[in-house]
Amino acid sequence: MSDLKILKIFGSRIEAEIAKGFLQSNDINSAIISDDAGSMYPAQDIVCGVRLMVGEKDFLNAKELLDALDFETEEDS
Repeated sequence: MSDLKILKIFGSRIEAEIAKGFLQSNDINSAIISDDAGSMYPAQDIVCGVRLMVGEKDFLNAKELLDALDFETEEDS
């Protein structure tokens, strides 16, 4: 995956994993980026957020899928 773009910033890893799984079930690769010291400090996710990243070529399709589930994606705000 090159040219990654932030699709959504979540307040928890669990929410991000659910969205990632949904995208994966629709053949869209994504990555989760979080600054929680390797899950040693999960509360850090509340402060920094958990970013769900997708490739630029998949961004619009992924955005439509998450919007259909009432996830607010970054370009909505």
